[in-house]
Amino acid sequence: MPQTPPRVEITEYGNRISKPSVIVAVPDVGLIGTIACSYIVEQLKFEPKGHIDSDLAPQVMLVRDSVPTYPIQIFGKDKMLIVISGVPLRPKFSLELAKEIARWAKERDAKVVVGVSGAPSRKREESHGDGVPTVTGVSNDQVMLKGLKAIGALPLEQGGLTGFYASLMKYCMVNDQANVTLLGESMLQFPDPGAAAAAIGVLSAMVGLKVDTKPLLKESEEVRMKTRELMSQTQAAQQPTVGNPSAYR
Repeated sequence: MPQTPPRVEITEYGNRISKPSVIVAVPDVGLIGTIACSYIVEQLKFEPKGHIDSDLAPQVMLVRDSVPTYPIQIFGKDKMLIVISGVPLRPKFSLELAKEIARWAKERDAKVVVGVSGAPSRKREESHGDGVPTVTGVSNDQVMLKGLKAIGALPLEQGGLTGFYASLMKYCMVNDQANVTLLGESMLQFPDPGAAAAAIGVLSAMVGLKVDTKPLLKESEEVRMKTRELMSQTQAAQQPTVGNPSAYR
């Protein structure tokens, strides 16, 4: 029988980064991962290293500086790769994407796969994003799990994850690939740059980045305005699973 082509295809270009830390961000609660990772790529001048495509992906191409780009891109620098989706993911594609990223990371001998997500918080909603949000974390690697407090995150002792990041965690476990999922306490209905900045702080300590988040916090209202359309699209894409946030306690 002819071999079934992969449902998700990862294309890399340029010099390969050996044994990378892989950071993954898709639009979900508060757009935490999307805002955080886009900010890191911009501030530290990460270079394009590839893209991800699939027949299951939304029929969308993004345009930046008059140049079309794939909606899911891979950026890299030093010993790090960042995968960012600029579009919301439907459930079937979300599942297949998580499977392929976990398999690819293991094949690339990745040090760790880090998912950056949000955890909806009523307190955060009521304060309209003021104050310092808590970042929690969960990991299938005991050494990394024990090290969370030292880098500013609290272990998620009880609860559950749903959606893309749950699948990413699951398939990292299946592939015996170290995984950490960071969850920034965030607003549910609106983009939350403050929570993204808190996640950047923990992520920086984990993988050895130096990122100044003051400009992000200073321009938080502008960031909210720029990303509110993506937030609306993300909520629409997740409509069938309303009531099931990406993480809960």
